[in-house]
Amino acid sequence: MRFLLLVSLVVTIWSTASVVQAAIPRKNACSNICQGYLEVFKTDADCDLEDEIDYSCVCPGNIYTESYALCLDVCNAEEKATTWKAWVKKCKKAKVDLSEGYEYYYQAGLADNIPQKQINKTAPVDKPVLPNYTKYRANYAARYEKNHNLQWAQYFGNIINAFWALLMLISFTRLIFVRISPRKGSKPYAFVTKFRKHFILPSTFGSRHIASFKGIGTIPLRWQSIVVFVLFCMCVIFMFVDMKTTEGPETLFYTKNIQFTRFIGDKAGILGVSQLPVLFLFGGRNNILMLFTGWSFDTCNVFHKWLGRFTFMILCVHSWTYAYVYGNLGAYNDTGKAEYYRLKILDDLPNRLGIVAIVLMGVIIIGACYPLRHHWYEIFLTVHVLTAISFFGVAWHHVKENGYMQYFYATVAVWSFDILIRIVRVAIAGPWNQAKITAHGDAVYVAVKPALRWNAKPGQYAFIYVLRHNFWESHPFSIVETRDGHYIFVAKKHAGLTRKLHTSVASKDNQVDKCRVWIEGPYGDSFPIQRYETVLLIAGGIGITAILSYALDMKRKGTDQHVILYWMVRDNSSLKWVKDQLSELTESGLIEINIYVTGEKEEDKNMSSEEGSSTSLSELSDKEAAALSAPRYSVKRNERPVISEVIEQVIVAAEGSVAVVSCGPAAMADECRAAVTSNVDKGKGRVDYFEDAFSWA
Repeated sequence: MRFLLLVSLVVTIWSTASVVQAAIPRKNACSNICQGYLEVFKTDADCDLEDEIDYSCVCPGNIYTESYALCLDVCNAEEKATTWKAWVKKCKKAKVDLSEGYEYYYQAGLADNIPQKQINKTAPVDKPVLPNYTKYRANYAARYEKNHNLQWAQYFGNIINAFWALLMLISFTRLIFVRISPRKGSKPYAFVTKFRKHFILPSTFGSRHIASFKGIGTIPLRWQSIVVFVLFCMCVIFMFVDMKTTEGPETLFYTKNIQFTRFIGDKAGILGVSQLPVLFLFGGRNNILMLFTGWSFDTCNVFHKWLGRFTFMILCVHSWTYAYVYGNLGAYNDTGKAEYYRLKILDDLPNRLGIVAIVLMGVIIIGACYPLRHHWYEIFLTVHVLTAISFFGVAWHHVKENGYMQYFYATVAVWSFDILIRIVRVAIAGPWNQAKITAHGDAVYVAVKPALRWNAKPGQYAFIYVLRHNFWESHPFSIVETRDGHYIFVAKKHAGLTRKLHTSVASKDNQVDKCRVWIEGPYGDSFPIQRYETVLLIAGGIGITAILSYALDMKRKGTDQHVILYWMVRDNSSLKWVKDQLSELTESGLIEINIYVTGEKEEDKNMSSEEGSSTSLSELSDKEAAALSAPRYSVKRNERPVISEVIEQVIVAAEGSVAVVSCGPAAMADECRAAVTSNVDKGKGRVDYFEDAFSWA
């Protein structure tokens, strides 16, 4: 699987290289103007110039060639030479030799010509036509600045991509440093600790990060917000800088206002499509950035959301400016404003598709708002994917006639390899795995023995497809490996797939269901907690599954670290979730386990006292818990630890480096982050916080 991820990295690098070009060619304004000029008159040859120039018709006889040479005089020296060279080359293919050179045909045209103002467009001419230099110089200047604007729009788009690349490089360098540098006994530099305390660890403001802010969304971390702010500034600034308008009522755009608006629209469109590869990369499930930068799913999700919003914003600017331009250009044409707008926008298929693309992206943005995404995730995900595919296809056909397809090709490469690797992951795990499904409280258990052993790392997760329940839907499950090689996938009951599974199990007499499943995984990376002298593991509710994978890994390796585990759970029956794994942890006494049953029901107490001789951890009374594990294991009921005090005490008391790992409800995770941030400078060694939060928001 790592080989496939490396292949994916190569594809991503290739895609990026196709986007971030060393030199972006500017379109030739001289060629645009003078080829259009040949259409203003006709000769006896009656050449067809509307779709594509027939050089076998226009090159013989010299009338078109000399007229073309006269027109080239409006251009700058560089474009004049390039355009004339291209004309000579094409005429040579038509078996017409123009070896005398540009100056010869230019002087010949000057010596004997018909001024453009004197020609009759319906009557053939027998001499070269001298262009209206005032008009054509103004049009050339406007066209030149338009092409200059298009070129720099691509540069600016690639600067934004280079900004992402720089950020990834910094993160990759940091990840390598974290992996190879010692943590045990290391002393942090004061300025590094302050930087982490004020910029890396905290939320943007307050203490909320995973928990929603007033039900309207989540708040990024401070460093994430800084990145988002820089991205926003670049998007806005790049739309308005380095634009030059030209004088003259007979220019291509008639007025400076129309020209300036068109330039903004062109830049906005190119900036928008230039971000599609990165946008889809952040949204992919097989996101190699998480492997090579150490970014969490949460970080990639934050960037995916905000980059999507900014892309929609600038594409709206593109749409609005073009509507304004075409609406106002009609005043300078015989058709009138309304008719000109209809001809250029509503009757033009690529432009109609552009309107459809904007509407589809608007649906994506609105459908991805926090309340809809949080409460109806399965519906959101299906609509999100289908609408994204529709948007991409429509945008492809809108853009393809104007170029800039390299961004679409790069996006296709990124997306295709994401889908390919997902299929391969399912195939490797075995496409027809038989799963045993049980439920304990609000937890759903899926027990499977994949065809190929994964060697899943602590903290990793997998997506489960239950073939009889909308086989295209999947849900992330934490992974716990048993001693006999089985994998237990655990998730809390929510709406959608987990609720269907929970209901299905509850309907069975023996509370056990069996069905075929696909397994896609494992995903995620493992926190390097083995490099710390003290490890504090904090779990809330179903979050114990991820925390246990770390604890079991350290126990099985016979760790000499000081490991402390805290688990807050709602009621006594919830201990059934992981009774076998907890039993294994207590065997060695290497890990200090503290369980808090925060809201035990009265019937749970009665059940515990009635089954006094049982040693199952799922049914422990206080007396039985004490007898089983002595001082390294404790169960406290009807109380909750003060997380901030626990974290502070562990950090202050630790003799060296400390790793704090949390997994659980959003409020608990935010409390842990706030506590670590407040105490990060109080330890005798480095203090790091690791948050296992697979947040949809």
